[in-house]
Amino acid sequence: MEKPEKGLLGRGGKGMEVNLMADVSDCLDKYRVFGIEELVNATDGFSESCLIQGSVYKGCIDGEVYAIKKMKWNACEELKILQKVNHGSLVKLEGFCIDPEDGNCYLIYEYVDNGSLHSWLHGNKNEKLNWKTRLRIAIDIANGLQYIHEHTRPRVVHKDIKSSNILLDVNMRAKIANFGLAKSGCNAITMHIVGTQGYIAPEYLADGVVSTKMDVFSFGVVLLELISGKEAIDEEGKVLWAKTNGILEGREERKTKKLKEWMDEVLVEDSCSMDSILNVMTLAIACVHKEPTKRPSMVDIVYTLCKSDEMFYDISEDGIPPSPLIAR
Repeated sequence: MEKPEKGLLGRGGKGMEVNLMADVSDCLDKYRVFGIEELVNATDGFSESCLIQGSVYKGCIDGEVYAIKKMKWNACEELKILQKVNHGSLVKLEGFCIDPEDGNCYLIYEYVDNGSLHSWLHGNKNEKLNWKTRLRIAIDIANGLQYIHEHTRPRVVHKDIKSSNILLDVNMRAKIANFGLAKSGCNAITMHIVGTQGYIAPEYLADGVVSTKMDVFSFGVVLLELISGKEAIDEEGKVLWAKTNGILEGREERKTKKLKEWMDEVLVEDSCSMDSILNVMTLAIACVHKEPTKRPSMVDIVYTLCKSDEMFYDISEDGIPPSPLIAR
């Protein structure tokens, strides 16, 4: 669901640029203000050949590669949130640009080399992520969410956690991207429901309740994707989180059997720790509980994930860590 146009954008004119610059004046000393000519040259006139996805382009300026996001709405709120956050598990904002001709706003981010988690899990890649890498990705995301939930004032709710908004760097470490729907402050009610089907928390969809627990729910769906290799919503419109009933019921042997049937076949072939996957599956199901108060906090989630004996790579005898990928 696309965020509606609002504020000053879309009407054109120099006055609008002045007003918008005034709105983001607090950001001027923290971020580089790019010129529109720099962005046009970097992206070959916003050519499709430079398009990464959606309205995000890859461009090189002064020898540095950036991800350039063309906004369809006023970026003031996003900028105000981004200037408050600084964490290694969040994609870093490097600067912004306001086109004096039409008032369009552009956000310029660090370029994250290995693309989205969604493309690694669901794309037609010849290599798949092993369990240790998936668990490390889960911990990175959890750390980023714990930071915005617990260490910003007021708290920030991302509101759009999904595998396509998780980017992987050259070392296959995860960074949370796209704060376009983020809200500063929580426990609010909104009538304007935005988000992506399959990840939206039931209380937000039904009543518009905005809280950190909606991020916890969405994170739980990402955990289910990491374990199963399945999409958050299938071709028939059925959501992944609703398919977990009964998997962890009964004796240990039954749980293991059911989980093996449900999880990504690549992980079964990898002979990874079933105890580790069982622990994360238990956590994922807790995260997608329909009752928000019964979901764990991000503090609890980080603690639970970090207890796993699969958190770190095993170091081989020659001191070289194994590949984070499984060749298919």
